[in-house]
Amino acid sequence: MKKRLSLHDKALLAMTEAVREVIERHKKEKRPLAIWDPKAKKVAFISPEAALRKHDREVRAGN
Repeated sequence: MKKRLSLHDKALLAMTEAVREVIERHKKEKRPLAIWDPKAKKVAFISPEAALRKHDREVRAGN
C-alpha cells in the first residue's frame, strides 16, 4: 500500500521540483543563477552546474 504524503511533504516535493526546473532552464539557456550569499550578505551569481550540485547535495542531506 502506498503511503499518503502530508501537505507539508507535498509542498516540499513541489518546491524541490520547481527549483530543479529553474536550474535546468538556466543551464539550457547558458545563464547564471542569482543566489543570496549569507556569509557575504550579498547576491552572488553561480553557474547552473554549480547550482545543480549544491541543490542535489542539499536534497540528499534532507535540507
